[in-house]
Amino acid sequence: MSTAPAPSFDPAALHRESIVFNALDCTPLSWADETYLGKLAASGVTAFNHATIVSQGYDAAVASIVGWQRRIAETDGRIFQGRGLADVRRAKEDGSVAWFVGFEDSKPIGDELWRLEALHQLGLRFLGLTYQNRNFAGDGSGETANGGLSRFGRSLVRECNRLGIALDLSHTGERSTLETIELSQKPVLVTHAGLTRFVDSPRNKSDQVVRELAARGGAFGLAAKSGFLSPDGLKGPTGPEVFADNIDHLVQLVGIDHVIVGTDVGDERKYSKEGMARVRRLYPEIPIVDDSLNLDLIHPVGMGTPADLPVITEALARRGYAADDLRKVLGGNLMRVLGDIWDEEA
Repeated sequence: MSTAPAPSFDPAALHRESIVFNALDCTPLSWADETYLGKLAASGVTAFNHATIVSQGYDAAVASIVGWQRRIAETDGRIFQGRGLADVRRAKEDGSVAWFVGFEDSKPIGDELWRLEALHQLGLRFLGLTYQNRNFAGDGSGETANGGLSRFGRSLVRECNRLGIALDLSHTGERSTLETIELSQKPVLVTHAGLTRFVDSPRNKSDQVVRELAARGGAFGLAAKSGFLSPDGLKGPTGPEVFADNIDHLVQLVGIDHVIVGTDVGDERKYSKEGMARVRRLYPEIPIVDDSLNLDLIHPVGMGTPADLPVITEALARRGYAADDLRKVLGGNLMRVLGDIWDEEA
């Protein structure tokens, strides 16, 4: 952990004035009530990639998009569906929030490539290639075979490039990740993961992945999950300083221009011991909880709700990051990369 003099600027004011683009919010539709909307407002977020589905089929994915579209239509313009960078700028100008459709898995596409274009027309702008398990595209990070991209997966990558869908490799296996980075004609993202430098889990990413990602113009979002960030993260409470330690390593490895915010934090009411027991049973390789199922240890203290994005700005300001660098991390870097992917002016 490094220390620095007190910042010469007000972190809270900088946060309010910046474009804040969270690369992953995982709140379910069942919790998208006024309480959740209040947390979004408190967070200062301008736009977010929303995990509209995790690992469901095509019909469920379409139903989820439409369900969220209906809910957003009820918010009197406080939230609206984003389809491009102009919508992010519009949200900042009028004080609203741009909601972007993202999937954590390409399972809805199956082996039917036409579905990708149909989903793009509904607003899909971020696509996780896999979610832990093997699918038609390739191996997820829970597959010990580490088999890489399939033939269909290569076609899927090329079609995402054509349509302008950002590929997200957060839950994708090491070999599949590296092959996607190499194959893609556009930059790719890791929106929410940790680093094997700190926690040697297949859910986290190696320094090699981070370097290759950055070399091709991509960006890395750090998940605010204690067990991803520290080997002691599930043994007792951790704080924002552990998150900042991981950010420091990313910056030392590839520079500030490839670091983004991707908290993977949903409304905290969604977490239950029953739900976490299911996650642990299905995906034991994900260090989100241990056998104690202690919900209080999932996130660093003060970072466990969608309202807590300002804590990131404060923690990094305490580390000595300059105001311009914080603006990049909060939204500028993701805007630049999405401009390359979506063929838009950032």
